[in-house]
Amino acid sequence: MTDLVLIVVTSLMFLFGWFLMKQLDFILDENQKRIKKASEQQQPEPCVHLDEDISPDKFEETLSRFRSNHAHVKIIIYDSEQISFPDNESGWIR
Repeated sequence: MTDLVLIVVTSLMFLFGWFLMKQLDFILDENQKRIKKASEQQQPEPCVHLDEDISPDKFEETLSRFRSNHAHVKIIIYDSEQISFPDNESGWIR
């Protein structure tokens, strides 16, 4: 009789553990989907190209917004009439 009680209690413990793990798996999966969706919506542009006349205030706002999204960046300002800038990304890295 004690063996039967031990088997039933052990089976119930495994069943309860399985149920808890299924719930945890569901919660973690939903959380991962939510994080992925939020990160896709917040993907900032890795490059800011200003090729028109822009006011100093608008320029400052654009740079500060870019810096807030990218903490460790180097900003290069150049004159396209004097310096040729590479057309592809592979030429940007030095």
